[in-house]
Amino acid sequence: MLRSKSRLALDHKLLRQFLAVADAGSVRGAAVALNISQPPLTQAIKRLEDDLGLVLFDRLPKGMALTEAGRVLAEEAREVLAQLSRAETRVRRVAENNPVVRIGFVSAALTGALQRLLRTLAGQPINLLEMTTPEQEAALLEGRIDVGLLHPPIAFLDMPVHSLGRDPFVAALPINHPLAQSGRISFAQIAAETFVLFPREQGPSLMGAIERLAFEHGTTLNVAASAPRVHSQLAIVAGGVGIGLVTASTARALSFEGVCFVDIMDTRDRLFMELAIAGDEALVAAMLI
Repeated sequence: MLRSKSRLALDHKLLRQFLAVADAGSVRGAAVALNISQPPLTQAIKRLEDDLGLVLFDRLPKGMALTEAGRVLAEEAREVLAQLSRAETRVRRVAENNPVVRIGFVSAALTGALQRLLRTLAGQPINLLEMTTPEQEAALLEGRIDVGLLHPPIAFLDMPVHSLGRDPFVAALPINHPLAQSGRISFAQIAAETFVLFPREQGPSLMGAIERLAFEHGTTLNVAASAPRVHSQLAIVAGGVGIGLVTASTARALSFEGVCFVDIMDTRDRLFMELAIAGDEALVAAMLI
């Protein structure tokens, strides 16, 4: 129950301190992250709880865990800090004579979506940043990029995300692979192969879909190597480490020495990469025209 207390000024410094403790799971870890001593941080958290009249952390034998009230405050605090960051970024851009449009993009956007966006922005100064989807999520929330071309689903809910379509996967095979000269193959023909893929954290849903397909064909997905960028994956494939999976649009746009691209005829509805755009409403609207 909320006790009657004097109104607390939840400034950004206090919110950052609270979140640091929440993320570290201890005052000690948070103090190290913030580069401050423990006593003032402990006092700040205690004062925050006293002023709110709520217990925000359960004190455990080893560390601290958020209570339900603490989880709600953490969620709101992250949103408040993200909004402050976005506001500061927008104000700074307005003050510049030639504000640069900062675009984050995944490698899959290089084969179409990025070119369309660049044509929309013709004549404006642009800064292009190749980033993974999680990196773009953080950058959009913190105002470090203005628009992102990324892969849904994404975590934040306060920003519209518009789909730009789905792109099926094809197999990337070493040029000396027995199936390299095939016009089309089935997933059954490659299910037991050794794969070269992206890191799981980069696309957990997609990785799960590939694992399910392997299981349905009586095997366990065998990933011999991973790389976050498609060119790195293809270099590993060309070296004979395993086979890769790339989008059809990437295969059409790229010619990579030592690699052949072959259609997978039975996975188009189950194995695909969706591309979406999120960020500045005006830029997004222009892109969707």
